[in-house]
Amino acid sequence: MFAIVGGGLAGGRAVERLRELGFDGRLLLFTDEPRLPHERPPLSKQYLRGRLAESRLLLRPAAFYAENAVEVRTSTRVVGLSPGDRALTLADGERLRYDRLLLALGSEPIRPAIPGADLPGVETLRTVEDADRIRQRLRPGAAVLVLGAGFLGSEVAATAREVGCRVHLVEAGQAPLVAFGPEVAEWAANQHRERGVELRTGATVTRFEGTGEVEAAVLADGATIRCQLVVLAVGARPRVQLAQGAGLRVSDGVLVDGACRTSVAEILAAGDIARFPSPGGTTRSEHWDNAQLQGRHAAESMVGPVGDFSTLPYVWTELYGSTLQQLGTWAPARPSLMRGDPASGRFTALQLYGGHLRACVAVNQYPAIKWARRVMESATVLDPDSLDKDGPRVWSEQAPGPLTLRLD
Repeated sequence: MFAIVGGGLAGGRAVERLRELGFDGRLLLFTDEPRLPHERPPLSKQYLRGRLAESRLLLRPAAFYAENAVEVRTSTRVVGLSPGDRALTLADGERLRYDRLLLALGSEPIRPAIPGADLPGVETLRTVEDADRIRQRLRPGAAVLVLGAGFLGSEVAATAREVGCRVHLVEAGQAPLVAFGPEVAEWAANQHRERGVELRTGATVTRFEGTGEVEAAVLADGATIRCQLVVLAVGARPRVQLAQGAGLRVSDGVLVDGACRTSVAEILAAGDIARFPSPGGTTRSEHWDNAQLQGRHAAESMVGPVGDFSTLPYVWTELYGSTLQQLGTWAPARPSLMRGDPASGRFTALQLYGGHLRACVAVNQYPAIKWARRVMESATVLDPDSLDKDGPRVWSEQAPGPLTLRLD
């Protein structure tokens, strides 16, 4: 019997891949949520706006699991693992034996230890239920405070503003979306402010106040922000408690090898929870692309030998109708090459090291990411002076060689 613990993207894709590969043994998926494996990115965007039905979040309809003999146990929590016996224990006491087990538990939001953070109306966002509670308070004119201006915080702030809320976005750092580099961070800050979001950077909240439910947030500089809803978006931590209890190696994630195997060979891990080998050490990714690809790779590893998991880091988000994408890993201390004008809403930033492209960040430039992927995968050496400084509106689609950018 193969068991998958976790009903997010990594677990769902692993189930699909196992059946694609011809695994015909008993296959169980356990999720502590009351629904089938589903997507989470829309929860801060289309679903939160009320533009996407809950059924559209599902990776596969119920019929898929029935037709492929996948036993999905919803609202079911795995509370213990016994690696020596290859057994797992459920919250109701049931004990099951497995041959291979995949941990795909994902991450959970951090709720900072701020006085008043337990007041009703102070929310985190991970589940459909979280999104439903937040959506009930998103009404035109409602005062909303979002704490944290990274991916999730920026998305929630934009959604709330588009709904017609009065939005305060509070960020401890110097800009929103700093993971995309300084050019995108400055552009994102302008996007928020142009649309009426009160963006405060270099700011922290010292307490939340309210009688019965949240009514205000007090900042470290003494300012008070009235609010009827607070969304905490200050980061997430991997759900490693089950792995720790089983004695698996854990360090800000479950440590795995290139085949997604943990320190116990019969137990694998994938997605947000997994810390895997990367150039220069190990890394952990909390992004959609990694969860999807790694879930499939782990499934392949469960049925036979595989090579090491390797993929170019790719992340994306949406902000006020614009799409932001990043391929590679942005190094904050390195200079970048700007291509295009941020004021136009279409631009790209590149980072090169020794002539090799290490990161490409694109705003509304889909072809740029496709171009960058080919450049990185082919290890093409670029001449920075050959890259058009005015564009590009169109990126070269020719095969790797003397790759350049050109205007249409």
